Amino acid sequence: MGIDRRPDAMMLEGACVAYQQAVQADEIITREGPVCRTESLDPQTKKSIMKLKVHPAVTISRSAWSQVRSFCSEFGLSPVARVRLSVEKKLDAGDADLMAILSAPREERAIVH
Repeated sequence: MGIDRRPDAMMLEGACVAYQQAVQADEIITREGPVCRTESLDPQTKKSIMKLKVHPAVTISRSAWSQVRSFCSEFGLSPVARVRLSVEKKLDAGDADLMAILSAPREERAIVH
C-alpha cells in the first residue's frame, strides 16, 4: 500500500537514544558505584553530615532500560514479542478465485499494544 514508514524511523531513533542513555548510565555506575555520598550541614549542630544515597545514574539506567524494552517490544525484538507478531501472507492471483478469497475466514492477528 506504500504506507509512509517515517514514524517507524522515529521509533527506531527513540530506541537507539534510550539504549545509549542506558549504556552511559551503566558505565557511570560501574565507574562510580551505585551509591554516592552527599554532604550537608546540620542546622542545629552546624556540623557536616555525610549521607549515602542511590546514585542518580541508577534511576536513569532503570528508566532508559525500561524504554528500551518497550521499543524492542514494538519492533518484535524479544522472544515474547516475536510470538505475538503475525504476518499476512500475500495471495497470488493464481492461487484461488476471488470468491474463495472473500469467503475464506480471516486469520487472527495478535494485538500489539
